[in-house]
Amino acid sequence: MPDLGRPGLTHELLLHDSLEEMLAFVVPFVRDGVAAREPTLLLVRPETAATVLSLVQPSSYLNLLPALGWSGRPAAELRAADTLLTGYGPDAPRVRMLNEQPIVPEAQWHEWRRIEAAVNVALSRHQAWLVCSYDRRTLSDERVADLFATHRLVGQGDQHRDNDRYDDPFDFLAEHVDAPPDPAEGTTPAAELVDPSPGTARAAVLGFARHGGVPAVDAEHLVFAASEAVGNALRHGRPPVVMRLWVQPGRTVVTVTDAGPGPSDPFVGLLPPEHGHGSGLGLWLSHQLVDASHRRHADGYTTCLSTSYPFPKTG
Repeated sequence: MPDLGRPGLTHELLLHDSLEEMLAFVVPFVRDGVAAREPTLLLVRPETAATVLSLVQPSSYLNLLPALGWSGRPAAELRAADTLLTGYGPDAPRVRMLNEQPIVPEAQWHEWRRIEAAVNVALSRHQAWLVCSYDRRTLSDERVADLFATHRLVGQGDQHRDNDRYDDPFDFLAEHVDAPPDPAEGTTPAAELVDPSPGTARAAVLGFARHGGVPAVDAEHLVFAASEAVGNALRHGRPPVVMRLWVQPGRTVVTVTDAGPGPSDPFVGLLPPEHGHGSGLGLWLSHQLVDASHRRHADGYTTCLSTSYPFPKTG
């Protein structure tokens, strides 16, 4: 049995095949937390919350909140979790927090698994027991392997065991700068700029975004992120720097490619600059504002940025 009283962060994986199997873990997790007078946070879907409340006694130590992760922007959800834990202060008792994880689309899994690894560093300053609950029926064998590689503990029922498949987060992240190309990249781009200045990049993205009907706020976010990516490629990469842009119904995609190997920091964009392993403010903000991914390949390094938005139907 692992030492669950050790200081710092405990990051545990819960895989279940049914709501009943999930509750077999959640109910003792809640009851033990309340008995220990530890703040116990359940971030779950409404239907899960209702079932839990029918099985446990209300308590001032128990709080039910909406599940994180369903927005589809992992880096922003990591920041939200950090903010939530920070609110308890350094002198508070250990916080228990269980999050009912979303069904992650295939196109977002590469970034999601990076976040799961980064949690072990990003939240390590907190006295917290963090449980990530996944429905096993929605996961491929490859995804299950990624989850075992990114969680120190594995839980089932009221049992918790050390995970011998856990991988060092630095090693895991360094090995997974391998996001697949966005589907848009298989089509002809609306624009291709070679060695653009950040100002030229901003003007191009803003013009095409407005023409494509991107909402103003989303357009501003994409302009900012594209400018940051181009600026970093010009300063730290190798020429040529190529920016490509696609405008599709309900979605706009920008890629920035240079001939270099990319950043050496495996946590690029995931941790705020004030963190010991954090990158620049611009990169971190970009990951909060748009969907971002990274990949190394034979021709260099590519950052892919995208934003999705409601597209009005016609007819």
